[in-house]
Amino acid sequence: MNIENLIADANPVPLASVADGDSLHAQRTLAQIMAHERGELVDRHLGPSGASHSARPGRRAPRKLIRIVVGVTVPAAAAALVITLLAPGGHEGRKTVAGRHAATSARPRTLAAALDSLSLVADRQPVEPGPGRGQFEYTESSALNWIDTYNTPATSYNVSYTERRQAWIGSDGSGRIVEVYSNPQLGSAKDRAGWIAAGRPSLAVPPSDDTFRPGQLSTGPPSLNKLPDDPAKLAALLSARKIEGGPKGPAEDFVQIGDMLRETYVRPSLRAAIFIVAKSIPGVRLLGTVTDQDGRSGIGLAYVHAWPALREIGKSVLIFDPKTSKLIAEETFVTYTRTGKTVLNSWTDYLKSGVVDSTTSTNPGSSAGAA
Repeated sequence: MNIENLIADANPVPLASVADGDSLHAQRTLAQIMAHERGELVDRHLGPSGASHSARPGRRAPRKLIRIVVGVTVPAAAAALVITLLAPGGHEGRKTVAGRHAATSARPRTLAAALDSLSLVADRQPVEPGPGRGQFEYTESSALNWIDTYNTPATSYNVSYTERRQAWIGSDGSGRIVEVYSNPQLGSAKDRAGWIAAGRPSLAVPPSDDTFRPGQLSTGPPSLNKLPDDPAKLAALLSARKIEGGPKGPAEDFVQIGDMLRETYVRPSLRAAIFIVAKSIPGVRLLGTVTDQDGRSGIGLAYVHAWPALREIGKSVLIFDPKTSKLIAEETFVTYTRTGKTVLNSWTDYLKSGVVDSTTSTNPGSSAGAA
C-alpha cells in the first residue's frame, strides 16, 4: 500500500464528497454556524422524567401509521431470543447470530463527519416527486416484533415473530397493508409457563391484507414536506415539539429523527437538513459501519437510555445507507445490568421503498414517479 492510499484511508470524509464553497450544502452549514453564534439553536437537556416514553427499553420507535393491526408491544420484562455482548462503541464485535454476519469494523470517524457526509449525500440525490394522484408510497420491510397476550397474571405470555410487511400509502391517506407473521417463539420460561397455563393455544397469527379509504392511513409527522430546509429553524421546531408532540429532551429528539425518515417520501434538501439537526442532539453516538439483519452495511447512529429503577439500559439504533442516505434499518437493544447481558429486543429492516402506480405493484422502478 502506498502513502496516498494510507492518507485516503485515514481521511474520515473522502475529498470527492466535499461540497464546493458555494454549494447548497456549504451554505446550509454556514447558516447553521451563524445561527449558533446568534444563539438561535435551542439548547436541549434531558427532562426530569428521563428518556422518552416512546423510546422505552425494548420498544422500537413507533411507526406513525394509523391502522388496525395486531397489538405489538415489547414489555421490559420480556427476554429476547438473540443474546449478544456489545463491545464499546456499539455493533462492532457483535457475535454472528443465526447465520448472519457480524458487523464490520468502523473506519476512524467522528459523528459530525458522518452526519455531514450523509447530509451531503442526501443533497446530491435527484429531486423526484412523491406519490401523485393514484400513486402510492410502497415500503417492504422485515422485522422482529412481539405480541403480548394478557389473560390473567398466571396465563399471560409474550411471543416474538418475524414479520414481513408491505405497505402502500397514497397521498390522500388511502392504501393497503399486508402482513405475514412467522417463526413464533415464546420469550422466556415464564412466558412458556403462562402459555401452558392458558391451555397451550396456537401461536400462529394469520396473515392480514387490509385496504383503507382516503384519510385512514398516514406515515411520518403531518405536513412533513412543508418543513423548512434551514437546520436552525428545523431544530427549533423539533425542540419545541411543533413537528410532533411528545416529551422534551434529546431522547425524544432522536426518536423523531427516525419518525421523519422512515416509510415516507422526504425531499433530498429536507433529508440533508435533518442530518445537520441530528448533530446538535446531545448524546447521539456514532457506531461506525454496522450490519443489519439482512446483511447490508450502513452508518449506525445510536442513543442510549438508562432506567436505573429497572436496572436496564436501552439502546436505540438507526442505520443509514451511505450511498443514498436512506434509513435502511432500526434496532433496539436492552442491557440487563443485573447480568450484564445485552439483548437484541427488536429490529426492522427496510428492504424496498418508492412510488408505485397501484396497491398491487411491488416494483418502484417501474413507476413514472418512482423515488
